[in-house]
Amino acid sequence: MLVLAVFSIRIYFVWKERHEPFVQKQVRRERPVTDDDLVQPRKLLIDDLKSAKELIGKPVWIQAGYELDYFLYTDHTINFARKVGVLPSAQKLDVKDIVPARAPANLASRVPKGDKQVYAVFQLPDDTKQYAVAIAYIQGTDSTYICDEVFFYDDPHQMYKHWPSDIWRAIDQHQPKQGMSELQITMALGMIQQSDSSNYGNRTVHYDAGGKQWNITFRNDKATSVQGE
Repeated sequence: MLVLAVFSIRIYFVWKERHEPFVQKQVRRERPVTDDDLVQPRKLLIDDLKSAKELIGKPVWIQAGYELDYFLYTDHTINFARKVGVLPSAQKLDVKDIVPARAPANLASRVPKGDKQVYAVFQLPDDTKQYAVAIAYIQGTDSTYICDEVFFYDDPHQMYKHWPSDIWRAIDQHQPKQGMSELQITMALGMIQQSDSSNYGNRTVHYDAGGKQWNITFRNDKATSVQGE
């Protein structure tokens, strides 16, 4: 009887397994690699004054848009009373010099002032004036350089040459439009932003582009609503 009972139980479970609805395990779908993912901005690992001076005579482009104030530079002096503005995204700078300087105590700066700051002296395209922007700070014997975080060392128009010309035209005009991706909008409006979610590409993001405010909603990494204030 014991053998019969064990055999009957085995028959029941085989029958149950064969007659229950088949449930396919969900397979996590990996996000496909895009052309944007293949772009890796070059890093120079600048960490001191000597390596920073290697930028002299070279062009750079602003990666951290609308974060860095810049000042008029005349007679080898930074005119801290003459703030010109905030450097927009993808702006080209031609670096002319790298100079340490002590910023006024009451100067508001996104770059810590430390004992001294280090400034890149540059010219803008079609402009003969020179300007200065902070790229580092020195505290005692330590220095912190942010070049790799705020500059592209290669032209982003070439790095992202797979973007259509109308997208680049909107970016260069800092004018977001529907259909642009989050990365493209960030390239246009900069890094000062707040979001209602961490779900990249499916959220609403508030941008502060040099004092102009934008609210942009993304779905499937495409801007579906663009509202400027």
